[in-house]
Amino acid sequence: MMRGIILAAAVLSLAACGQQQQSEAPSESGAITAPQDHAAGAADDAIQIETADPLLVAAPNDAFTAVEPSELGVTGAPTIMDALGDLVAPGSFEGDAAVSLTIREEGERAIADVVRENIPDDSVAAGHVRVEFRRESEGWFPENGYRRWMCRRGAHANQWSSELCP
Repeated sequence: MMRGIILAAAVLSLAACGQQQQSEAPSESGAITAPQDHAAGAADDAIQIETADPLLVAAPNDAFTAVEPSELGVTGAPTIMDALGDLVAPGSFEGDAAVSLTIREEGERAIADVVRENIPDDSVAAGHVRVEFRRESEGWFPENGYRRWMCRRGAHANQWSSELCP
């Protein structure tokens, strides 16, 4: 139920501020629809991105490592989905990897949480990226970036950690 409330609030906020509905409209399953080719934006090219687990979204920023948004490949763009670009693009994850996304908008600020699970890597099981945005007349611009991992082995195995995986 909480997932639905968060998604509904995000979608209503985005619709109210003129965001492109095609890039962030929820499906009946509660997923966010993102076009594969932002230029085309055709519905046939759309993929479904599930909403991120509310417990992960609730994690405080000090549970992450702070990074420059540019290190994450996030730049300013007309929409938040465009700004996130390769973080949520279908070709950016391999094999059984799954991506989930939650966007929370409050006025001129927004926070996007992107979670990748089932990463086909022998040391990293999952990754969580958070990006804080500010809205300007030209669109959304990243202000802060954060990253953390879930390692498959080591002292932090199967736990979220701001430390690199061994």
